[in-house]
Amino acid sequence: MKPMLCFDVDGTLRDNVHHQVSESTQKTLFTLKKAGYRLIISSGRGVDSLRQTGLMELLQWDGFVCNNGQIVLDEFGQELFHVSMKKEAVFKTLEIAKKLDYAVVLKSIDRVISKEPDEYVLESQRFFHNVIPPRGDYHGQSVDAMIVYGPKDYDYAPFFEIEGLNVLPGESTYADLTIEGVSKATGIQHLLKLHHLTDYIAFGDSLNDVEMFKHAKFSVAMGQGNPKLKEIADYVTTPIDEDGIWNACQYLNLLD
Repeated sequence: MKPMLCFDVDGTLRDNVHHQVSESTQKTLFTLKKAGYRLIISSGRGVDSLRQTGLMELLQWDGFVCNNGQIVLDEFGQELFHVSMKKEAVFKTLEIAKKLDYAVVLKSIDRVISKEPDEYVLESQRFFHNVIPPRGDYHGQSVDAMIVYGPKDYDYAPFFEIEGLNVLPGESTYADLTIEGVSKATGIQHLLKLHHLTDYIAFGDSLNDVEMFKHAKFSVAMGQGNPKLKEIADYVTTPIDEDGIWNACQYLNLLD
């Protein structure tokens, strides 16, 4: 039985310079799909942010893991799983961020940012080519996940002390804040069960892919990816702008 193939978005499918999916990557995805593999997107992006990339319409995906596992959609975009953050964790995050003068984005039905965009927010925005939400406050509304913006290579240590929170420093000036015990790996399990599969191959580039890699049958890190992720990967392919996905699939004999 063919394993499911799970792809991160930014830095894996989509480059962080031109914010596009290369021709070789598109060719690879269509070839894999034709060969009968189940293909899913596994991203830190929320559903709204993922839709803005246009990737969801690139081909007929077999499911979507969003917000690092906190929302899982089937191939038709219907929710299979959705869990939101505890209010206490949101309040504590905002309290710490305010003391540090860091901005926080609350991923909710109406996304808001806790303060006017600063240099860290703008640098991250350029990295992802996404939309900065309007300034807004937290009034107890449901929050799926959060993003906090700090200096490049900042360790986000104060946020690790928040009970029930998972802190995932990113490849730019931000960290994803999600629910402890929920990850891309747990999200993928919902889709494996849906499609009656047991194994998957993971493709990624950053620290929010660690859990996905740990539970994969085989893991592939992009050549330009985070050094710590590459240390635990089963294989390190070429960078994204050097046909990384295509070369990895050739190495794994998935394109034969």
